[in-house]
Amino acid sequence: MEYVYHGSKTSNLKELTPHESTHGNYVYATKRKEIAIIMSRCCGGDSIYSLYINNNDGSIDLIERVPLAFDKMFANSFSLYTLDATNFKDINTGFDEVVSDNVERVLKEEQYPLLRDVINELAEQGLINLYFYPERPQYIPNDDHDLIDQLHKYANQLNHQFTHEELYKWIFLHPNLEEDIRLIAKEQGIDLSMDYDEIKYKFIELQNENPNHQFYIDNGLAINEYFNNKL
Repeated sequence: MEYVYHGSKTSNLKELTPHESTHGNYVYATKRKEIAIIMSRCCGGDSIYSLYINNNDGSIDLIERVPLAFDKMFANSFSLYTLDATNFKDINTGFDEVVSDNVERVLKEEQYPLLRDVINELAEQGLINLYFYPERPQYIPNDDHDLIDQLHKYANQLNHQFTHEELYKWIFLHPNLEEDIRLIAKEQGIDLSMDYDEIKYKFIELQNENPNHQFYIDNGLAINEYFNNKL
């Protein structure tokens, strides 16, 4: 029997049920344990980190795109689930990821108390290359314009319609890309009426209303400080 792996911040699952996502209604898994472990993060998306697989040795570049992102992303306990690979297929989602449209029974569960410790162990083993902001590999441009290319891909290739909240968060975390993000909003007929200071205070108010939600306030304020220090 061949196996695939699924990482989750939720423990004690006996089966995994397909859920709706960008690619369809699937259970997601991967052939590589280290990728499943990264995907078990408690929060975080393309606006705060990037993941690339090196073609030469198969190692993973994990890149922090805003200050303190890894501290927030990996601050949770998690479980690594082993699944039978029989029903899974590759639909080219990337990252050695495979999908199944069946309910999948868990064959094995491994529980870990802190994801950050496991990520550091994988880095020590050479399976993950960690880049802490503002460090980056040579292929990541200094002006972060690859993130704008990614937003264009979502909009044009994947037909994703952004919301005001999504684009405001991108501007909050990447003020250096504000002009390009506003152009994407205009292309989609979205009126982003708030300026940067208004956006910042909006997120602070949201955090005050719901302190347990991940609004990335500390990340946004840290990026503000970083760019202010560069002026």
